[in-house]
Amino acid sequence: MHAVVFPAPETVSVERVPDPAPRRDEVVVQVATSGLCGTDLHIYRNEYMSHFPVIPGHEFGGVIAEVGQEVTNFRPGDRVAVDPNLYCGHCYFCRNEQSNHCLNWEGIGITRPGSFAEYVAAPARACYRLPDNLSDAQAAFIEPVACVVHSLKRIRIWPGDEVLIFGAGPMGLLLVQALRQMGASLVVVVEKQPDRLGLASQLGASATVLSGPDQAEALRELAPYGFGVVVDATGVPAVIEQAFQYLKPRGQYLQFGVAPKDARITVSPYDLFHHDWTVAGSFALCYTFQPAIAWLSSGIVHVEPLISHTLPLTEFPAALEAFAAGRTMKVHLRP
Repeated sequence: MHAVVFPAPETVSVERVPDPAPRRDEVVVQVATSGLCGTDLHIYRNEYMSHFPVIPGHEFGGVIAEVGQEVTNFRPGDRVAVDPNLYCGHCYFCRNEQSNHCLNWEGIGITRPGSFAEYVAAPARACYRLPDNLSDAQAAFIEPVACVVHSLKRIRIWPGDEVLIFGAGPMGLLLVQALRQMGASLVVVVEKQPDRLGLASQLGASATVLSGPDQAEALRELAPYGFGVVVDATGVPAVIEQAFQYLKPRGQYLQFGVAPKDARITVSPYDLFHHDWTVAGSFALCYTFQPAIAWLSSGIVHVEPLISHTLPLTEFPAALEAFAAGRTMKVHLRP
């Protein structure tokens, strides 16, 4: 089969590799659509917990082509999405409802072959059957939406909260829609690209602010006492460090964006103490595929406006370059 391969950090090729075969408890999925994610860029740059060489790709859905000997709940022809976060189920964290911190964690597209390929093998237990009304494009958004669901379980949105989101990429725009559904009275988005701000307004943002020297004054006018919730969806250390200035007393800060592993920021511990702030991280997802499927199937979250490109695997190198430069929104690959 054809697949995208990262042979080593900052190296990419599209080449023929052997077709996967299922283990006894696995299925082989013929990939229909797979989404390019910021995490893939971090993997490419060796800023994540990946192994090389690796076939990247972890946001995908498709059709089961083959099942292992012990698989009884799926059959060839079933449409599924796959949770790429593979948990052992028996370690300390798995048994404490923290399976995204599994001591034996593996990741499809991270530590084992992923979905930027014609076929991918996955444990049957990681597969979720798709509703008939869900398109292939929507199926490729289940994993990102599941990450959003997990992040909103890490904090509490109080009725009427003012929310500030830094970043209007695909994940920031999913957060806009989710936070409006959670009861926020004001959802403000800061972004450096004007066209993305327009999309944020279209998808439910109450107000948008162009990133730059005038943003502090604009944000003070919108929320004179600060925001109850501030979310970073950029992963940019400089953005993260200044985001805390917009939190009001007893505010909650959510780190959603993925920063480089060696990045550091400075935060005043006195401010943390004095302002009663709560700081939460959100890593991946944790058994949140079902609510993500429900949100997408019911139309609560709209993803079609977020897709800027749908391309074959052969165009992946150019797509990755454009994505890294901020010239695309969500890129979908179809083998």
